[in-house]
Amino acid sequence: MYSLLTELVAYYIGVVHKKNSFYVFNIWNFVNSYFYLFFFLGIIKNSYKRNLIKILILVYTLISIIDIVFFTDFLTKSLNNNIIIASFILVITIVIYYSELLQNDIILNLKYSIFFWISIGVLFFNIGFIPVIVFAEYISYSGVFRYITIALNIIMNLCFIIGFIVSKKQYNI
Repeated sequence: MYSLLTELVAYYIGVVHKKNSFYVFNIWNFVNSYFYLFFFLGIIKNSYKRNLIKILILVYTLISIIDIVFFTDFLTKSLNNNIIIASFILVITIVIYYSELLQNDIILNLKYSIFFWISIGVLFFNIGFIPVIVFAEYISYSGVFRYITIALNIIMNLCFIIGFIVSKKQYNI
């Protein structure tokens, strides 16, 4: 719902009022990144791994503040560096989550865990999106960039849907 609201607000500001709407998407990127980081923090049980993710969240926050204060105008430009860093940190967080799964009995019934399917979708999206955002200026934001982003979103959401269909409550604790 939040993503839909973001798209509607950005459309209204950008298309209807013909004003810059980068700040709407920049806010969405922060909320989205923190949501997934805290989501995985919440399902990881190992205290060392939880502390590692907390450090990654702190690093992401500090880099974001430095980027906004010194390098990129939050209101008028896309925070591409921030998006790339957030994607890398999310991939690292998901790998940490997978390392915990390997040490747990749930690995035997992994396909029944909604958390696994969410992690697969987010992983595919971020691994696919990192090169896209790196080369975004060269592939035209309105052309290929849009199609690749839509395709990655479809893949991610299909993973979520599969997870909701096949997951079983006893594996989602």
